Amino acid sequence: MPNVGRRRELIMRLSRYLNVEITGQQLYLLGFTYFFTIAFLQTSMFLEFFGKNTLHDLSYLGLALILLKIFIFDKKSYIQYLATIIVLGILAITWRTSGEFTMLPMGILVLGAKDVDFKQIIRTYLIVGTLILMVTIVSSKIDIIRNLVYYRAGTSISRQSFGIIYPTDFAAHVLFLVMAYVYLKFKKANWKTYLGIIVVSLLVIKFCDARLSAYIMLLMVPVIWIGKQAAQGNKFCKFIANFSWSTPIIFGYVTVCLGYFFTISNPILKKIDQILSSRLYYEHVAIDKYGVSLFGRHMVEHAWGGLSGLRMTEKSPQSYFFIDSSYVRMLILYGLVVTLFVLVTMAILAWKSSEMGEYSLACIIVLLSIAAITEQHLYDPAYDPFLIALCAKGYFSKWQIARNNLNEFSDVD
Repeated sequence: MPNVGRRRELIMRLSRYLNVEITGQQLYLLGFTYFFTIAFLQTSMFLEFFGKNTLHDLSYLGLALILLKIFIFDKKSYIQYLATIIVLGILAITWRTSGEFTMLPMGILVLGAKDVDFKQIIRTYLIVGTLILMVTIVSSKIDIIRNLVYYRAGTSISRQSFGIIYPTDFAAHVLFLVMAYVYLKFKKANWKTYLGIIVVSLLVIKFCDARLSAYIMLLMVPVIWIGKQAAQGNKFCKFIANFSWSTPIIFGYVTVCLGYFFTISNPILKKIDQILSSRLYYEHVAIDKYGVSLFGRHMVEHAWGGLSGLRMTEKSPQSYFFIDSSYVRMLILYGLVVTLFVLVTMAILAWKSSEMGEYSLACIIVLLSIAAITEQHLYDPAYDPFLIALCAKGYFSKWQIARNNLNEFSDVD
């Protein structure tokens, strides 16, 4: 075991210096709130108020607080410390090989969540995310920041971003916040909850024309209903829900295969590509050009998001190249090792949720698995907090395994 006395002495000194008793959970939630706020702002037009890398550099403080918890506050064996260092090392390698930072902070958030109540993390995410989104919307409407408006090609359909860098990114924020709300309200979800989800999805279609995110929100209604029925003992719904663990594996495999084998001469694949707004075509190009490696590689992309992206839609739309699917994106940027780990993590979380008989997280994993076909935000901590459940207190920690704690965990305070 590491030097417990030395660790406790450091914690006591820090507590005396700050004149407040500090717990690992408090430190994590502080770091999480700070980092999530910065990460969220990086997806908004508030970026124009900061230098190119200012927000990115500021985000290191939140990660430093969580790393402090991991190596000072958390009780671990030497093997656990070694495993933590190896995982962080692999993620650091993928950061350098891909040039993409996103997976490393997600890994830190997951590892740092040890002994932190997962439900409290999601509640914090929901409150902070909703507040920032509302401030962003209002700021865009009173001209503090830009409200970028795009038009669907060949139509007069406008797509508002409401202060976020792109309409589909705005819709993704709404989608993940709704998922967080439904997760917390799972036991108490009723027809009012379902009606609210439908109304929000219709508003997303009307103002953002982000149809795929809206359709996933609509799909949330039957998925949550089946999960609730399964939790209440309905045998048929339990039979269906118990296969939730397989959804990330199946959808990930199918999505990659469709991109790999895509050819415009195949009428079925061509039709699917049209439905998915040419996503299969770009995925095929990316796989063919960059291939698959163990630890990922850099991929040159030109997306529509932000002011530069809006200008590109007007001056050189042919320059667009971006991979939306989280599955294909992960595989190319971060490599086979990280991709398999993420998919297995999702499968394990869905299995554990089903095994405990509460099904709330299993339903979320199903929705995430479907969203990852067309959304790039599966592993982005600015959007998705649910992978954090792997190490957080709730599904694998000793205090929660007993089924007599199930009702307390599933209910909303």
